[in-house]
Amino acid sequence: MLIRFSVENFRSFKEKQSLYLSAVKTCKEWLSENTEIDAGIRIVRSAVIYGANASGKTNLFVAMERMRAFMLASVDIDKKTNLLLGEPFFLSADPLAVPETFEIEFTLNGRHFIYGFSLRLSVESVEHYKVQREWLIEVKTNREKILFLRELKDDPEEHGVISVNKKNMPQGCGLESRTRPDSLFLTVAAQFAEPTCHSILEYFRFSMNIVSGVNHKGLSNYSVQKMTTDTDMAARIQKLISAADLGIRELAIAPNGNIMSKHLRYGVDGTPIGDVQFLFAVAESQGTQKLFDLSGALIDTLRNGRILVIDELDAKLHPILMRHIMELFNDSATNPSGAQLIFNAQSPDLLGYKKYSAEKGKKISRLRRDQIFFVEKDIQEASRVMSLIEFRKSPNSRTRNDASYEKEYLAGAYGGIPFPEELVERRTTND
Repeated sequence: MLIRFSVENFRSFKEKQSLYLSAVKTCKEWLSENTEIDAGIRIVRSAVIYGANASGKTNLFVAMERMRAFMLASVDIDKKTNLLLGEPFFLSADPLAVPETFEIEFTLNGRHFIYGFSLRLSVESVEHYKVQREWLIEVKTNREKILFLRELKDDPEEHGVISVNKKNMPQGCGLESRTRPDSLFLTVAAQFAEPTCHSILEYFRFSMNIVSGVNHKGLSNYSVQKMTTDTDMAARIQKLISAADLGIRELAIAPNGNIMSKHLRYGVDGTPIGDVQFLFAVAESQGTQKLFDLSGALIDTLRNGRILVIDELDAKLHPILMRHIMELFNDSATNPSGAQLIFNAQSPDLLGYKKYSAEKGKKISRLRRDQIFFVEKDIQEASRVMSLIEFRKSPNSRTRNDASYEKEYLAGAYGGIPFPEELVERRTTND
């Protein structure tokens, strides 16, 4: 599971900013529903990020995908072509003075890791870079054990000094000289079957998926494939579509690959008299099509305990469907494997979504305060990330779990909203 992701000097992020998914101890609501304990750490099962247009919400997910892509393509020159163009925070006086840095903290097979790297961009061209630092740390009972540490020498031709923990990574020893200045040692060690590095790389290859909630048509083929080749997945997709109350009785895949949707046909007296079949792409709404496109990824994530990151999840979807998707992850009955959903949204509906808590004896927000984040830009246009649990109305007063989050958010209490100037000059009373 993802515990933390940090990024520095990338796109709109100037200073180091972090998305923390470890549960905050002072946040007691919905513990059994919305959190999971993995490797001894309590982690939230879902998180939503709000912010104005151009605040940096998408850039946070781009940073995640950039880190993941670099890890997977690090030793493949062809795959790196046009993939890793340097994108530092160009609004600073010297954007190349600080390296682009990515760090991720996560659990895997009951172990707790921290992995990260810094890229030093070339003054001649940001398309050329070298790995300035790289580190892999395992955390055991709050003690950090360095598995390897890499630091770049002053000589730009060197891959840097790579110190490998001989006791805990013996198969990583001797691979230092095989690591190019622009490649990651983690990826090199994984290629040579070093067990820890190999399992980490495979984890990010198969267990972390970052997708667009706007340009989602590419996901449709995956959902169709699962419908036709995996009976369990097909049944779960059918159940998801039926639970959404879209009027669809059944989905079917025609021999030519087209998706067909079945609806009831009614007689003159209003009683069902049979089925009628429609071409899904023509007859169903854009929101219904999006839900199907995402269904394969959603169900696969839940079934296998993976991480799904969705940019603009709320686009085209009714707020009730947003709640339904969120509830799938915040429920151990539908999410028994510790899957995580991380998404950003514009609609504040989830902030106003409350349910009765027997423990609290009242209605409170269905999302914990440590599951809600806001991104906004400062006066220098640098993005900042903050959790709702961090906001205080006064030095000794945190936001309550029964507060009107939606109302306060729209009023600007938490930041992350636009303040547009008047676009049309008002007529004066004399006109």
